[in-house]
Amino acid sequence: MATRSFLSSVQWEQAQEVLTPPLMTPDGDFRQVFCFSAENFSGWLSARLEELFKSSPEWEECHPIILGSWARGELCPKSDIDVLFCGAEEKVKLFVDKANEQGLKLRYRMPHNPEDWTENVEAFDILALLKARPWTPEGAQKLFEQQKRIWSKKNYHRRILLKAVKEERKNRARRFDSITNYLEPNIKFGPGGLRDLEQGLQIYELFAEKFTHPGHALNVLHYYRNYFLSLRQKLHLEGHGDILSNAVQFDLGKWMGFKTHKDFMRDLQRGLSRVHFYSDWIVEVAQASAKDLKKLEQLEFKKFEDLSAALHKNPSVLVQKKVRENLDLLLPDNKVKSLAKRRGVELERLLDINASDEFLVSVFRSRLIDKLVPEMRRLVGYVQHDQYHRFTADSHIMQACREVKRIFKKPSQLGPLKFLQSKLNKEDWRILSWSCLYHDLAKGLESGEHHSDLGVIIVEKDFKSYRFSKTFTDEVKWMVKNHLEISQAAFRKNPKDPKVWQELREKGVDGARLYRLALFTAIDIRATNPEAWNEWKAKLLRDLVFSLESKKARDYFEFQTLRLRKKLQLSPEIIEELGPVLLDSLALGDLVNDLKKAEHSTTSLAPLVYKSRKGEVWIRFHEKEDRTGLLSDYVGQLYSLGLGIRHASIHTLAKVGVYDWFQVSTTRHLSQLAKILENTKMQSKAIPSVKFDSIQLISSDDKEWVISFKGPDQAGLLASAAKSLSELGMSIKSARVHTWGRQVDDIFFVKALEGEPQELIANLRQKYQI
Repeated sequence: MATRSFLSSVQWEQAQEVLTPPLMTPDGDFRQVFCFSAENFSGWLSARLEELFKSSPEWEECHPIILGSWARGELCPKSDIDVLFCGAEEKVKLFVDKANEQGLKLRYRMPHNPEDWTENVEAFDILALLKARPWTPEGAQKLFEQQKRIWSKKNYHRRILLKAVKEERKNRARRFDSITNYLEPNIKFGPGGLRDLEQGLQIYELFAEKFTHPGHALNVLHYYRNYFLSLRQKLHLEGHGDILSNAVQFDLGKWMGFKTHKDFMRDLQRGLSRVHFYSDWIVEVAQASAKDLKKLEQLEFKKFEDLSAALHKNPSVLVQKKVRENLDLLLPDNKVKSLAKRRGVELERLLDINASDEFLVSVFRSRLIDKLVPEMRRLVGYVQHDQYHRFTADSHIMQACREVKRIFKKPSQLGPLKFLQSKLNKEDWRILSWSCLYHDLAKGLESGEHHSDLGVIIVEKDFKSYRFSKTFTDEVKWMVKNHLEISQAAFRKNPKDPKVWQELREKGVDGARLYRLALFTAIDIRATNPEAWNEWKAKLLRDLVFSLESKKARDYFEFQTLRLRKKLQLSPEIIEELGPVLLDSLALGDLVNDLKKAEHSTTSLAPLVYKSRKGEVWIRFHEKEDRTGLLSDYVGQLYSLGLGIRHASIHTLAKVGVYDWFQVSTTRHLSQLAKILENTKMQSKAIPSVKFDSIQLISSDDKEWVISFKGPDQAGLLASAAKSLSELGMSIKSARVHTWGRQVDDIFFVKALEGEPQELIANLRQKYQI
């Protein structure tokens, strides 16, 4: 692509006035071809280019043959200038050198063999000769002889050209399979762009005898030739290339007469889709045998189910075109509603998890999907500009329906999430498939409601008309309403946070719904932008599923169920405060019952000695009113009884009071220990000297300080730390005490005092000589 234009700065300014917007806003109707000024502007550009070249005396002596967009009347301000010279080589070199000095970018060639210009050239160069325009009478005679030579070997060259076109289209599809291709389309090389359009028209001319009713397809291509050419010319004049970036879409939409850039892009995407389809169809007709074309001509449809059946049997573009021609005859808009149940049956076949990918794509490309699901028509070309969405809304839905089939057949594509496939039964896959079709159908509706909520209404209405069961309808409705929930939880929140678990559980994320929604999230990402899917996201989704199914989560939900059943006034966060060690040891029913007693008791409960299901011994102390030094007293008493403290869960809870649990090591009989604790007044013996490896301030604010004591396991460690904090006037709100092997980590949550917490830490370190 030339980096600069052949226009002078003055001519550039003149061009702004010559190129005019269409007389009316385009709507895809080929009968409005007259409203574009693309060909007139191309003629004006051609005249400027001719003036430039005629000023050089060598120009005519080179006997130029005009090729490419210049020859076809599709010139743009930044078009490549393609020329074949059949004059003397020295004259050509002199002209080209002068052109290069002027900064002109010529793409030129001379015949390798003056007698046969097709020798040693690409197939597309041969095709260009058929549309070439000679400049001089001598050049015209030579071109005529070459065109006559090409037509004399018509069938040979047609085969070569058709093969080259198919291969080029295939390679270009891979090259432009990017985000730019969909939301910021390349008007020249992208699918449905001017290159596709040009090839469609050229192949038609080469194989015209094979077409019986090409009228509509040709009208569509000719209409969009003017439409797209006008856009490309305007793009170039505004200093851009061939890509309609998000920013330029606003200006172009306004220039073309659309109310909003979204209306403009929707119309444009619809046009690109049409051109892509009809150019594909022309290429396929050209390649098809006479027998196949005759068979296709004889294909008849008596009822609309025949359309789907034909595509199921043969999903080719040829059959898709035949289906398009019969849509309004067999499925007129005024009868679609009355055929609801039958539409449901056809969609069931389409969405069957074992149905082929080719069949599904053919239903979308033939636009049969618009009749089976009328809401889809509104989404054709609907775009969302961000760094994430890759496809238009209708294409995204199609991709989602394709992805669920791909994953069913090859779950390894999910990486760490592949285990989910074995969790789902046949009905789960059916729910997933229908959810893929319906999850975004409400996008683009003029409403303040979220598309997920509006989508539920569409599911309810359609599934009722399909006569689907209430259970199935409810499950798809739930999926559509909540299809974004797991994505937010896995990628934006802490998957191990009980609050996140609670939010998901309240929305119904549990059991099979959890598996379906996690799998759908992966499908949705891959169908929105395949480049956004990676192993890291797969691991985050897997971790969320594992977290929701963990013992900790099960205990959390069991505790909440018991809490509500017992009508405890405690907040749901209490389980986090009590800590995982205590919850893992105690039977949740026993813990809730004890909390209920403590909450409703007007006096302090007697100490409780409890043997856990693991055989661990725990002691619970309770006081309705907290006081300074109480923890130190508890720990001191346990130390006095010769009990080693392994873990502790220490709290002051609203409506409960002081509620402390200690896991201890003891050789005493539990009933004996209970009597001693119940009948003995609080007492303690002298606490021995202990050694801490570190004392650190973990965090602090104006309400709470968190302090950690770490050291080797030794008698009196917790008692010493608690007593030291008490002596410094610290009010201990809660504590976590853990013993791991031979190491102890005591963490205290204390009420903030006036002054700097670091001074307290310094005093503690000085006391313990750290």
